[in-house]
Amino acid sequence: MAKQPPTKRRKKSLLKAEQYDLIAEAWTHYKSYIGASDDDEEIEEEEELEEEEERDIDEIFEVVSLLSQLDIQAKKMQKKCDACDVFNTDSFESIQSILPIMFSMTYLHIANHSMSEELEQSPEYYLEQSLMYWPGNPAANSLLADYHKQMNLGSDMTTICDLYVKAATYVGTVKDAATKFCDASSEKEEDRFNLKEMVDILVMGGALDMSEEDDDDEQEDEEDEEEDDEQEFHSCSNIEVTSSFMTAMLQSCLDKHDDALVQLQKFRFSHRIHPNVWKMALGSQDSDDKKKSAIDSTVMFEPRMYHSKEGVLPQEHYNRLCKLFAPDANYWDQSDYNNRGYYSYYFDITKKTRNVVEDAIVNHLLPMAERTLEEGHKSPAPKIVGAEWWVHTRPHSANLGHPLHFDTDEWLLNSKHEVSHPIVSSVLYLTGGGAGAGSTIVFDQTPDTTENATQVWLSEPKNNHFMNFPGNLLHGVLPCVGGSSSDGDIDKNRLTLMVGFWTRDVTKGMKNRKLYGPCGPLPPATEEHSWVMEAQKKVKQASGNEVEATALKVASPAWETIDYPDDMEEESAPLDVPASLDHQYFVSNAPHCFTTRLFSKDNCD
Repeated sequence: MAKQPPTKRRKKSLLKAEQYDLIAEAWTHYKSYIGASDDDEEIEEEEELEEEEERDIDEIFEVVSLLSQLDIQAKKMQKKCDACDVFNTDSFESIQSILPIMFSMTYLHIANHSMSEELEQSPEYYLEQSLMYWPGNPAANSLLADYHKQMNLGSDMTTICDLYVKAATYVGTVKDAATKFCDASSEKEEDRFNLKEMVDILVMGGALDMSEEDDDDEQEDEEDEEEDDEQEFHSCSNIEVTSSFMTAMLQSCLDKHDDALVQLQKFRFSHRIHPNVWKMALGSQDSDDKKKSAIDSTVMFEPRMYHSKEGVLPQEHYNRLCKLFAPDANYWDQSDYNNRGYYSYYFDITKKTRNVVEDAIVNHLLPMAERTLEEGHKSPAPKIVGAEWWVHTRPHSANLGHPLHFDTDEWLLNSKHEVSHPIVSSVLYLTGGGAGAGSTIVFDQTPDTTENATQVWLSEPKNNHFMNFPGNLLHGVLPCVGGSSSDGDIDKNRLTLMVGFWTRDVTKGMKNRKLYGPCGPLPPATEEHSWVMEAQKKVKQASGNEVEATALKVASPAWETIDYPDDMEEESAPLDVPASLDHQYFVSNAPHCFTTRLFSKDNCD
């Protein structure tokens, strides 16, 4: 049964003293919920995360119940003006003006709960309540954008982008007002309420999600430590970081590159993927035919797409793979896909195939990879001896792309810091293909490149098509921008099977070949890994369809330098790039940043 908030108590006309009693009691419950107390208001981040899981939702519902007794209409409790450009220190000068913020943050917490447990209303309802009381709440606008993007609520990318724009815009005005208010004096009190404390908790730590200062630097002298004690928060808001970055990414997808530039400058990026690349992915930019044949020592052969009217795989093979890796298939839970890092499977192509995946690779995909090598080499083509494969699935409406990276022998890279690539990297597009499905992008850039890439190939996903490219090239996936899949089902995931073809046995020398690790073994066919048993079911052998190879679209230049006003460095410190969203569409210190990231602990898989 869905959990419901307590029945709202009957409203009645209250004297000011009684109103204050209710607010004080509600504030006590609110602070109890977030883990703050009068004696110890600051909580270390790790402790806060642990306590968040244990927070009692009844505490936050009690806040709603208590505040609902106040004889104040919702419209009167909203901010004096919805436009945040007039948000100033007066917004915090009385308990009456802070009440709508408290209401808004209370509903925001309930919305967070409703995303992981069943409540009476949907997360969207609670977020709308939060924004009714305070339309300029940056955290609520950002979370509503996240929710629409992740849950496929039918919102187009423009609507979602506008929510992030609001959050990024509101942050600056709210932060300035709250900072000035808190810095004005050590305490701001109205009767028994410490207004500075309320602004610290509700706005700085809540609506802005500003990280607390670290006062543990033992090398600071006493005077510096005293100054740090007065400054309780970093100047950087996590809401500002996330909403600004998402705004830049979505505006790039929507061909609003001048607007995106404003957000990117906050991070002090030096380069971004050139706007013409994004335009070409949208179909609004023609391919640069002059660059199509520009093959040099960096590029072993030109990337290409194999296709056929019937598809590159026979229909039964194709259907089996789509079913084996469907969004609700056993594979994803049993391999713990959403919680693991990179993992793949390697097999010797000279041995008997063991399942439908290996059969599809050896009998249908391998001949196309060999054809690519033969046609791309003047001398005899290298011999392929093994194949590494892995799969990715992304909900079409929530696909933010895939980071730019290099395909490498992960074990060799991590154990000996040596870089080795498959001779051919490839993508088999299974489902979710079509306009706006997230183009695969391949740059004429390797880990040894000392200059920025000059061109980028774009591969638009099409179901049952097979794209391959030199395994040493930088590549990734642009975000999905909407549209319909090639089979008319816009809700299908963007499902792809990646295959790296190797000219050596990459498992030789591996001391610890882990299950569900890079180039790992196939799991045993047991109930725990029932997907393996499903994959082992025989498929009727059929001759491959006659395929054609087509060159990919080419965009040039690949990167654009980001320019800055002369006085920008003095205006504010750069924002930190959010690691979970950093797909390296926007970078600093190009092209060396890609090689640096390759050898870092957080190297892109």
